[in-house]
Amino acid sequence: MLGKAITLEPRDRLLIHKNTSRVEPSTVEIQGEVAKPGRYPYTGNMHVEDLIRAAGGLKLSADTKTADLTRYAASGGAPQQMQISLSSLSNGNPTEDIPLHRGDVLAIRQLPGWNDVGASVKVSGEVMHPSTYGIQPGERLSSVLERAGGYTAQAYPYGAVLMRREVRELQANSQQELIARMKSERERLKLLHAGDADQKTAKPNALAQTDSRLSQLATNPPIGRVVIHIQSDVKAWKHTPADIALRDGDVLVIPKKANTVMVNGQVFNPTAISAQPGRSAKWYLSQAGGLTPLADKKAVFVVRADGSVISAKNNTEGWWAGDPLGAALRPGDSVVVPEKTPKIGGTNWALVMQTAQVASSVALAVAYIHP
Repeated sequence: MLGKAITLEPRDRLLIHKNTSRVEPSTVEIQGEVAKPGRYPYTGNMHVEDLIRAAGGLKLSADTKTADLTRYAASGGAPQQMQISLSSLSNGNPTEDIPLHRGDVLAIRQLPGWNDVGASVKVSGEVMHPSTYGIQPGERLSSVLERAGGYTAQAYPYGAVLMRREVRELQANSQQELIARMKSERERLKLLHAGDADQKTAKPNALAQTDSRLSQLATNPPIGRVVIHIQSDVKAWKHTPADIALRDGDVLVIPKKANTVMVNGQVFNPTAISAQPGRSAKWYLSQAGGLTPLADKKAVFVVRADGSVISAKNNTEGWWAGDPLGAALRPGDSVVVPEKTPKIGGTNWALVMQTAQVASSVALAVAYIHP
């Protein structure tokens, strides 16, 4: 109710203060494992249990033992943090249902290991009992293979394929970046001036190679393969670095025994050749008719059936030191002979093309050994 009217004089100033409760309503916040986390209006005599109820209650993933409450001082001092016993609260202990203050933040924590609940891997191919198996946190490859009954008589562990969701996403991002670089290089090639007759011939060849590589990448998307080195005798590599921990969503494929080596690229007869013990990549190239005049002999590389790659230009495997043409191949391996890059695109273009060749060939090699 208004008081007695006051007559204003010249030069008087009238100040009307804002209603802070309307401009900035009092709230409390709840985050974490509740149905509807967020800010809620603060009301007088509001308690912890009231806020949890307003947020739709606890999720199954909630740690029902303890919650964390942060209280901020109105003066801007250090916040006060305290632990709330949710288990006592659920048992009807009123001492734990403490009253809330304006600005309080209640954090409902997640149960330890909840993200691993329901984790599973799929095992297919040449195992005794192919199926999808639930896994424990940190469970390893050997354990799941043993639960699947071990290998069949037709299994070829050397060519095992392990696919992982996170790796596939990383590979897909890298491939998209590679495709973007290739398209950029293609536009640059189109603008290059072809001065002499050789360059006039090289330019359309370079563009054709780029289009071919782009098509190969489009038809061979990444699968997220993790290179693993396992043997027929599980006990021989169990509890070694080869016995990697599995993750939710992994897919393990054990192929049938391979009996050929694939030869692709610039050879006169790209084909599958019956595998011979101890024979080198050079021997398999000769069985495929040898290299064509367009072959880039220095860029030949081998894709092993286990997913690893040996290349003379990027050799990281000590036991495959030297020219990959001298490497002894095993069934399921592939030899790839790239085409020479025309001397018009420059070093950057040549490197992009080589990267694309390896990426598409690795994906294609998996298609050959996939059961």
